[in-house]
Parts: sequence; C-alpha cells; structure tokens
Amino acid sequence: MNLQKGEIVAIIRGVAAEHVSAVARTLLDEGISWMEVSLSEEEMGLACIRTLAAEFQGRLQLGAGTVTTAEQADKAIEAGAQYIITPGWDRELTRYVLGKGVQIFPGVFSPGEVMQALADGVEVVKLFPAGSLGSDYVKNLFGPFPRLHLMGVGGISRKNLAEFYAAGCSSFGIGSDLVPRGATREHLDAIRKSAAEYVKLVQTLKK
Repeated sequence: MNLQKGEIVAIIRGVAAEHVSAVARTLLDEGISWMEVSLSEEEMGLACIRTLAAEFQGRLQLGAGTVTTAEQADKAIEAGAQYIITPGWDRELTRYVLGKGVQIFPGVFSPGEVMQALADGVEVVKLFPAGSLGSDYVKNLFGPFPRLHLMGVGGISRKNLAEFYAAGCSSFGIGSDLVPRGATREHLDAIRKSAAEYVKLVQTLKK
C-alpha cells in the first residue's frame, strides 16, 4: 500500500457513522480511495472506521488521523485502520506503530523532525501546517532531503495545490475543502463536485 504521486487523501472529521458510508462512496465514485478518519472526536472516528472497514473492505485505503497516543493507535488498528497519521512528531509513537507492522505518516514541522523520521524508516512524512509554512519552505526541504516523500496537509486547497505540487509535495491531505467537517448526506453534491475538481487538477499536473 503506497501513496502514488499526486494522491489525494480525504480527511473525514466529525462525520457521524450513519453518514460516513455515503461520503466514502461519493469519494470513491470520483476516484479518491485514500481516506483518513480523524480521531479528534475519538468515539465518533472509531465508529466511522469500523463502518468503512466492514462495508468497503479492499476498496479503499483507510487510515486513522489525529492519533496522539499508542492506545488510540491500537484502537484504530483494531477497528480496521490500515495506516496511522499523527498531527505532530512523536518518535516513541512512530516506533510503536512501525513495530506493529503498520504504516505511519507522522506529522513533521522542521528539518530535524524530518531527519528523525527518515532515520526510523518512515517512508512518507506529513508536513503540517503546509499552508502556513509556504511552498518556498517545501522547496528548501528538498536540498538536504532530495528523495523525501512529503504529504502536504493544512491549508492546501484547489487554489494552491498546484503551487505545492510544483514545490515538491508528492501527495496531499485535504480536509474541509473536500469533506466539510460534520458532513451529512446533504453535503454529497458538494463533496462530489469538489472531489471531481481535485482529481481533474491532479491528473492535469501529472501530465
């Protein structure tokens, strides 16, 4: 399970389990199969992971985000998460998840954190908040880390994704600009439109 260049990871946050299948199906229909369910509201997030794992087994790449403790990681993996995403750098947590044979995309902010992640065998790091740091910051990271796989998260939208792609971001985690926080079935048309635009944009950039 590898993130491809230009991959979009949809961040699902605050969505009730009764609505999450419809949201996931809409994303899949438009070509987005990577989905990160945030545990910022832990029980709601875990319920969504269980629902998606049961209904879409083998059809989507399902992860848990906003994971800050080993206990949360265990719960998410047990619920069906295939990978873990953290908001910031925690070497102990990263090593714990890797030790379970599960992929982790840890949040990083500085070159020092990137160095530590790479030293521990992490394949993809999540730069957060990418939008606040800017595309020049991304470009500069590739001087010392030319083979870095960087997932840009936080402040990335349809307006600036091309800029961050050109700077070197290989993949992107997209939150409310793709799936509104607390989305319900009433948001499906907007999600479908946004997803189609993101997929078209990435396909154009990859040509």
